[in-house]
Amino acid sequence: MPTIQELYDNPDRRLTHLKGTELMLVADGGLTKVIQAQHIHALNTADIGIPGTAGFGVAPCPIVPAGYTPLPGYTDPASDNYGNYAYSDGSIMCWIPAFYYRIGHASNPTFAAHGVDSVDIKPVSAFENQTVANAQGYALHRAFIDGGGVQTGFFFDKYMVSNNGGIASSIRNGNAISFHADHNPASGLNGAPANIYASAILAAKTRGAAFHCASIYQYGALALLSLAHGQAATSATWCAWYDAAGVTNFPKGCNNNALRDINDTSVLYVSDGYSNCGKTGSGTPFAKTTHNGQASGIADLNGLMWEVAIGVTCIAASKTVTGATQANPVAVTVAAHGYTTGDEIQLTGIGGMTQINDRIFTITVVDANTFTLNGADGTGFSAYTSGGSATKGAFHGAKQSTAMRNFTSGNTLATDHWGATGVAAMMEPLGFSPLRTDYPNNGVSRRVGDGSQQVLDAATTGAGWRRTAKGLPRVSAMGASGTNRFGQDHCYQYIRNELALFVSAVWGSGSVAGVWARDWISTRGGSNFNAGCRAASYL
Repeated sequence: MPTIQELYDNPDRRLTHLKGTELMLVADGGLTKVIQAQHIHALNTADIGIPGTAGFGVAPCPIVPAGYTPLPGYTDPASDNYGNYAYSDGSIMCWIPAFYYRIGHASNPTFAAHGVDSVDIKPVSAFENQTVANAQGYALHRAFIDGGGVQTGFFFDKYMVSNNGGIASSIRNGNAISFHADHNPASGLNGAPANIYASAILAAKTRGAAFHCASIYQYGALALLSLAHGQAATSATWCAWYDAAGVTNFPKGCNNNALRDINDTSVLYVSDGYSNCGKTGSGTPFAKTTHNGQASGIADLNGLMWEVAIGVTCIAASKTVTGATQANPVAVTVAAHGYTTGDEIQLTGIGGMTQINDRIFTITVVDANTFTLNGADGTGFSAYTSGGSATKGAFHGAKQSTAMRNFTSGNTLATDHWGATGVAAMMEPLGFSPLRTDYPNNGVSRRVGDGSQQVLDAATTGAGWRRTAKGLPRVSAMGASGTNRFGQDHCYQYIRNELALFVSAVWGSGSVAGVWARDWISTRGGSNFNAGCRAASYL
């Protein structure tokens, strides 16, 4: 007789054979009672669905945890409430079931139209296990690995959080909190967290210990679902933002600095009273603002406000630049730099030779005080005059053994999301570079997509799989103008110590906002009126 915990830990197991069998509920290490599987709602239908059709991208949770109440219609794929739940604080959350994906495969149903960027999505029940799925080119999304186990799915806030009597709650038509005193400050929440980005972790915890600030992996999963849904849709019936021409075939939002969407001015938001920020979930037509183009989906992932995403950070340090030559390649002087050939270095604040400012280079070490910038011919550059910094960083992502809910908000403890101690205990090196370093394509402002380059890595394991899990493009696909397929979304590349990664962009970001937007510029202690967060939870 299988236990429910065994189902949690082994979502690859097909569920259909369990109907009518007994399951043991195990709590606190002991058997509490036996129930029949047919009493667990939607046990055989709670999968990700078929891209382009009703209900895709959300589903009923196979087992409803304490504190959650299903909304009317939660089992009907055509319902506005499909897969939607209210938590005890009033938060509306969507259940996102685990899924496999395959990118750029010739057998993908959308390959003819989308080629190397085509995405196919399958439920976990489609394969006996991950090995079988991988052999066919499908990968389990990293968002469904947490705390060392494979998860059946996750709950995710339908709306950005607002202050609901001290609790950060996901409420429609709320005023999203920000990490700044001027705009619905997070400091008004229970515990009075500081108005800094690290407090996104504390904000989520006001709802309960099981909750965490939404992770970059979860945002990456939602972006991939949106891409697959738009590719498979053939009309706006089950994908309200569908565009047959493929120019604006992605979720819409509050991003034109006038409470509308820059790509679709039929979308209108209600102001929250600050600048041109809209109220959460206030966009109409509402379905055009969700990740799946249906009212059942997650709203406002394209603009409104930047959202702090945990799961990735950077440990970096800067050194003073004292010279740079007008040579090919440019030689930079930094006393006792300690760098190694192949390191990636960002240069900022350079006087005179501004052509190398705010750019990231791969370097070749000449000696203890000098290195050259690969690919940078300085013979036509302005002469160096003074100043500048060189910054080297090491990017890290959460270990698969780390439970997102266990991250804390400081920079000294072994559980902290930031700082050397926490990073060593809870994270591991990314295993790939997220930065484009080839001059002149190595500036801060990049967009997702570069000509015909394949944007997402199709690997089912390893570094490429980890890159796609975060919704990051392949380095060569970070272009100057981006591609329509990925909304021309921005990827701001930077090397920052104690990085606080942002997604989605803000109400005035214009066309660069979207489900693929990523901002690597902000830090743990930063504060701004245009950044907020969401909460999520695994079972």
